[in-house]
Amino acid sequence: MSAGIEAGDVVVSAAGHDSGTLLVVLEQVDGTYVLVADGKTRTLEKPKKKKFRHVKLVQKCTESAPVWSNNAQIRKFLKMYEQNRR
Repeated sequence: MSAGIEAGDVVVSAAGHDSGTLLVVLEQVDGTYVLVADGKTRTLEKPKKKKFRHVKLVQKCTESAPVWSNNAQIRKFLKMYEQNRR
């Protein structure tokens, strides 16, 4: 059911008003949901709860899940990922 999505993975929102937005998975909730953040509109203090079927895996986290201490780290990580993807 989880489609192999774990904390630290980069996903893109596939449904909702934030469709197409790159997000970082913070944690799994109840085996059906993930908490995601982008550091801008969805912060560490207020992550978005999305169902697995509403996000698509873009990049697996190859190391242990990073510990995000602030939103700037998430924004910087996603910005670097976006630049390397082109």
